[in-house]
Amino acid sequence: MKRSILTMAAFGALLLLSACAERPMGGPHDPALVRGLIDGLLAPISFVISLFSDTVRMYAYPNIGRWYDLGFLIGLSAWGGGASTVTRYVYVDRRTGRTLDIENR
Repeated sequence: MKRSILTMAAFGALLLLSACAERPMGGPHDPALVRGLIDGLLAPISFVISLFSDTVRMYAYPNIGRWYDLGFLIGLSAWGGGASTVTRYVYVDRRTGRTLDIENR
């Protein structure tokens, strides 16, 4: 009990301290929406290259801020964005009453 309270207090203190963190905003010639879109489209490729190289990053820093972030997310979502649907069919045998679940992606 005491350990969980201590853990939650430490987590709360870290959360409180992280609220004070600032990052410098980019200037007028730093990456913005369109560059974020391009970087988002190339992010999977950039990630693989960044595993073997210290000069390639998948996220530009410094950047304009929210506009770059928006473009980056739009570019990433072009790869699928995790929006897959699963259709589930359940067949019931009328004689035995047994069900058979089949997933179709």
